[in-house]
Amino acid sequence: MIEFKTKQKIKQGITKAIEILIQTGKLIDEGLYFVSVEKLKKETSYLEGDPRRLSNRIHSLERNGYVKIDRKSNSVELTNKGQIKLLENSDDNQIDGKWRFLSWDIPEKLANKRIMFCRMIKRIGYKQAQKSLWVSPFVRSDKVYLIIEELGIGKFVAYIVAEKTDIDHHLKSLFKKELS
Repeated sequence: MIEFKTKQKIKQGITKAIEILIQTGKLIDEGLYFVSVEKLKKETSYLEGDPRRLSNRIHSLERNGYVKIDRKSNSVELTNKGQIKLLENSDDNQIDGKWRFLSWDIPEKLANKRIMFCRMIKRIGYKQAQKSLWVSPFVRSDKVYLIIEELGIGKFVAYIVAEKTDIDHHLKSLFKKELS
């Protein structure tokens, strides 16, 4: 019983942290490159009652590499890792009729990065079409460069955007549930 409550609290904490990341992303989307810590606290104050808890969550996001806090200018910047976390938790399934293809040859010595890359691209909407070919119809999948950059595997990954393909029928069946 105690273990269940602890897991539930951890899950609630993660949910709150993601809500703070989403709010940071929204503020940045409004044209702000950096967001002041005060503005972020003000905009996210509805998430938590106690300002110290909110402050702790923001600093936890910094420790985990999701945001960067500049103490001189008192501003918060969303990092690549933070943007990736937002992408992974996004339910934006907007399509534009194009297919995004990924193929890679990541060396065995970077096996951990290869495994991480696979997990991350699945979370942003990619599915395996063939043994060495992954595909996504979602516009958000264009931001796969954030993952490639974060993992430092750019020279091992090929990214292609196509409007037409001879396996279109197969791809549509692969994403039948998401495209309906």
